Amino acid sequence: MKFYTTIIFSALLCSTQSLFGQIRLTGQLSKLGNSQVMIEYYEGKNKKMITLPVADGKFIWQAPVTETQKITMIFPGRATYMFIEPGNMTITGSRDSLEYLKITGSKTNDEAIAYARAIKPIEEQEEPLFPQYGKLDAENEAKLERKLDSLSLEKRMLADKYIGTHPESAFSLHLVTDFARLKTYEEVLRVYNKLGKKVKLTWEGKRLTERLAILKRSAIGQKMMDFTENDTTGKPVNFANYNKGKYVYIDFWASWCAPCRREIPNLIKTYQTFKTNQFAVLSISLDERTNEWVNALEWLKMPWTQVCNLKGWKNELVLYYGILGVPTTLLIGPDGKIVAKDLRGERLNAKLDKIFGHDYKTEELKRD
Repeated sequence: MKFYTTIIFSALLCSTQSLFGQIRLTGQLSKLGNSQVMIEYYEGKNKKMITLPVADGKFIWQAPVTETQKITMIFPGRATYMFIEPGNMTITGSRDSLEYLKITGSKTNDEAIAYARAIKPIEEQEEPLFPQYGKLDAENEAKLERKLDSLSLEKRMLADKYIGTHPESAFSLHLVTDFARLKTYEEVLRVYNKLGKKVKLTWEGKRLTERLAILKRSAIGQKMMDFTENDTTGKPVNFANYNKGKYVYIDFWASWCAPCRREIPNLIKTYQTFKTNQFAVLSISLDERTNEWVNALEWLKMPWTQVCNLKGWKNELVLYYGILGVPTTLLIGPDGKIVAKDLRGERLNAKLDKIFGHDYKTEELKRD
């Protein structure tokens, strides 16, 4: 009897390990037909991309997934993301309306859906405002920035509250990870410290910790890494020499970046106001083709030094500082240390007013 009990216990143990050591996801989507689906996910520390065959809208995916994570599923002409967990999951719906998929077997995905509903009213207020950016006069531009800052604060407070009340949640970890893509070291550290110890020890938690270490390189007070890149004439521009005795606003941008181009007229106004002080701008392009870079410069007419090494996202500065999007900016002091990050528009003007004792609005009226 004892022998049989041992066999039964061992079988149950193997079954439990199988359940918690892998995912089995069954999908059935209309209008998917006989095609394929691609899934991007992590197995431990390794990023994976697999392709599954789809027969009559049905597919099955099994993988050794031991932790909750966000994955991307790419269908013909469409893509979506969801949160998966070890165990059995199902997906049903239509390829033509991925936002309405019914997903079962993931509590974390349920959390994500509930959070999306909570934040939707704020995002609906933001949507009509973004297209106006860079198209208004100074007064209305300032009002727009204040409104967007206010809405951004609402979203941040909602995220802070969620993370604070769910410190060990995989979705809280996702919120901080998402935050770490484009926010400053100081902003990310604040929410990172709200996470629990266990979630930080997951593979995703370890990746976030590594990301935080990279962001620390651009923290306030850190020394700017010296570099040399060529200008439009092929002449090398050394940053340490360029930075001597003045504040330098470094603007990472690209000719293909619409938000970058929209912001440039505002930056030109700022430059014209503060250039008589010890203030300079240095634009670093992430373009990979000389003609695209130069054509954009001819159109935008930025009156300051432009550099580009045509390496795009493989630019050494981009990699060192972990830049994942443009525009990204750094304000460097005369001592070569970082003073601020990602200031633009009215917030940049306010910072320079404080540094130089100017009244930006008064100076703008004088120019007009």
